[in-house]
Amino acid sequence: MLLSDGEIWEALEARHIVIDPYPNISGLVQASSADLRLAGDLLVHRDSPVEGVTIDPTTVDVMDHLRSYCRSVDISNGPPFEIRRNSFVIAQTLERVELPLDLAARLEGRSSLARFGLTVHVTAPKIDPGFNGNITLEMFNLGPFALKLSYGMRICSLTFERLGRPANRGYRGQFQIS
Repeated sequence: MLLSDGEIWEALEARHIVIDPYPNISGLVQASSADLRLAGDLLVHRDSPVEGVTIDPTTVDVMDHLRSYCRSVDISNGPPFEIRRNSFVIAQTLERVELPLDLAARLEGRSSLARFGLTVHVTAPKIDPGFNGNITLEMFNLGPFALKLSYGMRICSLTFERLGRPANRGYRGQFQIS
């Protein structure tokens, strides 16, 4: 069952869910979700296609490999980044999210951005119980327009789901902070 806005606020105030930094703006908590913002560091695929490289995802360190084929763009103190149509960008949420063992979350794109063709997670919406970190966004512009991505813009929403009982073991993957 999804948490309602009141339950989300209660969990934030009790630090059962941690979203840091999280401005105390009521508009960021929706009826059943909490909006998150875009951090400033983007990994942008180079313009030219990569020919002759085949990846075995089971044997490669994902982020190291992406860094070798992407350029880093920092929009923290500069102009917005234009994501052109048919372009792919790796980004993160500005906020660090920490979940307890009795809650999972799902990342959802914002409908206003989706209507322009921007997906913010290609196939990875699930955030496991025990996760602690900034959420990685796999953004692809499917629309016909270039779109401006600005530091701190509301980029996605999280919904929270209570588990029937706490997980025995929390997330321990490669994207965990601690």
